[in-house]
Amino acid sequence: MQRSILKAPGSTNPSQQQVQHVMQLYTEDNLPQAVVQVDRLLRSFPNSTFLHNILGATHVGLGQFDAAIESYNNALKINPNDAKTHFNIGIAFGHKGDLGSAIRSYKQAINIDPNYAIAFNNMGNALKDKGDLVQAIDSYKQAIKIEPDFAEVYDNLGNAQKDSGDLELALGSYKQALQINPDYAEAYNNMGSALQDKGDLEQARNSYEQALRIKPDYTAAAWNMVGTTKHICDAEVWVERCLATDQNDLNAKIQFCVLKFFGGDRKVFNDMMQSSLKDHPTMRSLEWISKLPSLPKLHFNRWAFFDSIIELSRQDRPFYEFGVFRGGAFKYLINTFKKGFGFDTFEGLPADWHEEKAGSYSSRGNIPKIAGGEFIVGKFEDTLPVFFAQPRPMASVINFDADLYSSTICALNNSKLIIDCHTILIFDEFIINEHWEQDEYKALIEFCAANDYTFEVLAVSFFTKQVAIKLVSI
Repeated sequence: MQRSILKAPGSTNPSQQQVQHVMQLYTEDNLPQAVVQVDRLLRSFPNSTFLHNILGATHVGLGQFDAAIESYNNALKINPNDAKTHFNIGIAFGHKGDLGSAIRSYKQAINIDPNYAIAFNNMGNALKDKGDLVQAIDSYKQAIKIEPDFAEVYDNLGNAQKDSGDLELALGSYKQALQINPDYAEAYNNMGSALQDKGDLEQARNSYEQALRIKPDYTAAAWNMVGTTKHICDAEVWVERCLATDQNDLNAKIQFCVLKFFGGDRKVFNDMMQSSLKDHPTMRSLEWISKLPSLPKLHFNRWAFFDSIIELSRQDRPFYEFGVFRGGAFKYLINTFKKGFGFDTFEGLPADWHEEKAGSYSSRGNIPKIAGGEFIVGKFEDTLPVFFAQPRPMASVINFDADLYSSTICALNNSKLIIDCHTILIFDEFIINEHWEQDEYKALIEFCAANDYTFEVLAVSFFTKQVAIKLVSI
């Protein structure tokens, strides 16, 4: 948890000895006793901004964010122009999940102190969490201008660039962070994620391994290593390493269940389905798979998933993709199929999708330039009826990456004429999400019911949420 910035005591504050005692309680995480001691001192020194700030910081440490905000506001009543107090209240609002108020507080701190680098950094974090990646990147860059050797900001900048789909820029930012701090395990881990998104699994593994050399108990890096494996036995090694570090790691416990299930051992699955975890979205996904006539092939990353589908596909046909974003998947598939049709607004999600706001995953109108690719720009309901009004070649593969139920059912209904028994349908957000049954899954089930189709599940990835199916009664 972020620590608040505390001011040195002044004339309105208690004695140095009293301050040291409070600070000792705070730094040693004896927070309940710190609250008692600060409350006692405030009776004698009610105008001490230092005491109000440390009381706020202590409440943050205890998870009492409303009380923290009240304490910081008491400090601001004494000194409204204290940048550090505005910064601290921004931290409390951020922990509370009130990102708008957090951003306003950081802005107030910056207005008072324009060279407040860490306030720019934290504002960038809040903007990123809010989904405003463009403004987040600008905020991180402002922090770097003020403090060029701020390794954490480069790492955060890389994360925002990665989420924006700018993988090369992200990799450059992570490298900058590591030049400043060669032992920055988090930057190695994040760089591995960007390399994995790029399809460079070998270099991704190298980055994760470097992170683990620096922090052997770094479960995030060990978890990410699972996503670079090809075989269940290799994945089990890394899941077990996560559990050895933290036996209560929920993701690792459930993934262990998945691996055992696909390895032929259903005992862990049966036990979990009798526990409170039965309603976890991953367990609901696994339950759906358990009811299929046969187990699909299990993969751990999108590139191995794509490779397996390519092997099963009609490679003499073009592919279609609904939801292109920056074109990462499109570029990978075009290497095999040579011709592809991509549909997107290139302005992000057309509507809110669970926790994601409308406009998320925007490429800001930038249409990829990919040899062999033809891109149809606009909303599906506007462009697809026009496009498919003319005869189009049958599809080898269709990659549905529109996320929303409404977009996916629109794409399915309009692409019906290019689907036959050889066409493989890939759904990019089919399982694992909290409400996955109401998204792409729902669209497929309704599409098949309306057309009296049945389907076979060919492949699945619990790491990337992908599912591939083929219609068998078309």
